[in-house]
Amino acid sequence: MSAIRVTTRRPREFGSRVLTWSAYLLAVVCPGAGHLCVRQWKRGLSWGTLCGVAIVFLSPGTLLFAGPLIEPILVTALRLETVTFADVAFPLTIVVLNVIDLYSRLALDETTR
Repeated sequence: MSAIRVTTRRPREFGSRVLTWSAYLLAVVCPGAGHLCVRQWKRGLSWGTLCGVAIVFLSPGTLLFAGPLIEPILVTALRLETVTFADVAFPLTIVVLNVIDLYSRLALDETTR
């Protein structure tokens, strides 16, 4: 005779919810920073490097010469009047994929707990 095991899901604490949302916000502002916030060091550095490579080599150069390198991509793109979709396509794709990756990693971690 086997015993029935009942598991209940505990509600997440307020602190972990704040950490999760701050990680999402950081991922949108600066790719890789959200992963660093939740202590996924290799993934965070990889996303940051990939975004830097996309800005330097795959972007036509408008974003690179328009503002300082420490300014977030979205702020630079919104500040420019003559920005085209080709100027922001690759960096914006990196930002979107970064947020999707962060969401999927955190959702996977949540289901394994």
